[in-house]
Amino acid sequence: VTNSIYTALNVENLRQALEKSRMDEYEESFQRQVALFVKANREHLAALIEEAHDFIRHEAEKYPQENIVLSFSGGKDSTVVADIVTKALSNPSLVHIFGNTTLEFPMTMEYAKRFRADHPQAIFQVAENKEQNFMDMCAEIGPPARMMRWCCSMFKTGPITRIISNF
Repeated sequence: VTNSIYTALNVENLRQALEKSRMDEYEESFQRQVALFVKANREHLAALIEEAHDFIRHEAEKYPQENIVLSFSGGKDSTVVADIVTKALSNPSLVHIFGNTTLEFPMTMEYAKRFRADHPQAIFQVAENKEQNFMDMCAEIGPPARMMRWCCSMFKTGPITRIISNF
């Protein structure tokens, strides 16, 4: 009798139902743990944010507001910095400069466009070396190395400095 129950069932459907049950349990457990973590660390995180805001406001007092520029790479660090600085200075119109090295991942380029669309008040500039091509320069002078980091000045700091100089 027991064998007939198992043979009558579709094993694949049973496996999928079991897998879904495990994923649902995992998701519920994960969300509970995240909620507990956030609750346990809320005060500490608020203190860190306030410390960062105080530091940013203190440093920003040294410069005219129009001279404050955020370097934006499209990564998580520059996204967090943009958020913290914008909130600390209560200024959604800060200048963000995206240094496009021309070697950016397509996902990074898509995110930069999305960030720009989601922050319409931000002044968003793209710094890019349009005169040289990275691969051509590698063929001409060799690939960048620890002792010869030509790529940073040619494809990052140089184009960013030109954008800043035009403000």
